[in-house]
Amino acid sequence: MKNKFLFVVSILFAAGLILSACGPKEESSSVSLPALSVAESTEAPAVENQPANAYPAGAVQSASSAYPAGTLAVMSDAEVEALLVEKLGGHHALDWVLQFDKTRAEWEQLLSDHHGVTFTPEEKEAVITYLLNH
Repeated sequence: MKNKFLFVVSILFAAGLILSACGPKEESSSVSLPALSVAESTEAPAVENQPANAYPAGAVQSASSAYPAGTLAVMSDAEVEALLVEKLGGHHALDWVLQFDKTRAEWEQLLSDHHGVTFTPEEKEAVITYLLNH
């Protein structure tokens, strides 16, 4: 009798293990990002029933600010030169700037709000890349 009881309990235990292995898997952590198109208006639509801590954390101004890595436009050398001439504002010639042999870190330091001249992160990266290559 005792052997039959242990046998039934072990069969039930084995069945429980098999059924638990076949059960639903634990959900992995995933983030659902809203799809935005570049042609959308700059006003963020009001979203009802959205938790306060949901993405996006603030109002999205444009698709490029929501997804900057995928929307970076590569500036041509002519566009970077025009931007530099504009930012130099006649205080320095482009040739004068190009004569310096600086590292990336030195250019980043110099271009960080130099005498009130500011660059967007995309502009700054394009200018530094241009200056390092010329």
